[in-house]
Amino acid sequence: MVTPVCVVSNAYPDFEGSSHGIFVRRSAEDMAAKGYFSHLVVPRIFKDSLPFEQFSGHSVRRFRFPSAQKLLIEYRSLPVFRFSVLLAAGTLAAVRTIRRRGCLLVHAHWAVPAGLIALAAARLSGRPLVVTVHGSDYRLACTRGGLTGFAFNRVVNAAERVVSVSGQITEYLTGQAGVPESSVVTCPMGADESIFNIHARAEPLFDQGFTVISTRAHLPHYRLADLLEAASLAVRRLPELRLVILGEGTETGALKELARRLGLDENRVAFIGRVEPGKLAGLLTAAGAYVSTSPVEGTSVSLLEAMACGALPVVADIPSNRAWVDHGENGLLFPPADTAALAEALVRAGRDRDLRGKARARGPEIVAGCGGLWSQQVETLDAIYRELLPLGAGP
Repeated sequence: MVTPVCVVSNAYPDFEGSSHGIFVRRSAEDMAAKGYFSHLVVPRIFKDSLPFEQFSGHSVRRFRFPSAQKLLIEYRSLPVFRFSVLLAAGTLAAVRTIRRRGCLLVHAHWAVPAGLIALAAARLSGRPLVVTVHGSDYRLACTRGGLTGFAFNRVVNAAERVVSVSGQITEYLTGQAGVPESSVVTCPMGADESIFNIHARAEPLFDQGFTVISTRAHLPHYRLADLLEAASLAVRRLPELRLVILGEGTETGALKELARRLGLDENRVAFIGRVEPGKLAGLLTAAGAYVSTSPVEGTSVSLLEAMACGALPVVADIPSNRAWVDHGENGLLFPPADTAALAEALVRAGRDRDLRGKARARGPEIVAGCGGLWSQQVETLDAIYRELLPLGAGP
């Protein structure tokens, strides 16, 4: 028996080769193996994206709104008109999907704006609602407050179950947001252990030197400029330092120009864009260290992937990272936005072979032992669905 569910998401791969919301697609595929058919409802950001796609275990309905071919996360302030049209069009598409496909449950990835759409659709159709809170929606609720914070709180308090991807988010939900503890399940999205592991074939990009890798998108809130500035300081004491910077985004051009101005040429830093997961695993396995300068996170999946591949994590000292990294034992922490401290951490990472060895040995164990594997969140989501579905309606 196949159980139809409606999944509303801010993101889903927009076209072949896109990594935008790729974990949402993977989740739908793995939930299909559990007996669920996910009917996804997502905004159509790019005009070249198909309005509808059908796969063996899920379908994708992209609804139109005036996106200006720009991702929602790229706006520095709330685009009120576009946002309003998105909510109306998304709700209509979700309600139609639920009714036409007979969906028995609604699941939103991100509380805002997908959660607002999912909440309206769930209430109009009388279906239970599950909301997964990720890092970006939590960050908006914390930093912007106002209408965004109100909308976030409204969604998470209305959901039958809230999936939090980190302990820090759970504390916020059950504290400031006022969500009952019984409604919240803490479960990271996790690293796919079939791809990200220490047995992945190493694919070094530089023939020599100590390689540091960044896998974050080139967006302002990830503060990748901090890494480049810190590297320009660190190379004076660690001349063998090399940077591999993956990803793309609105700041790609500015970051390349900054690297040039700092004297970090192509022999020192490589911007390689997006790569497929298997290639990424090989780069992480070959890297000496993984760096994240983001000052606000849920549980960073990219951190878990790096640790699963044995890379030494050098990450901002924030609660969600401290849950995985013990400074000086399996990684290094530095104060957010402190480029001098990050430079010191990079130098230590390059010189401390023993610490890198500890990270390679302990990283995969920590990820597996603390619920950081992809398969673990699939089992958790299956249990939540079964709990909320009508008696006898589950797969």
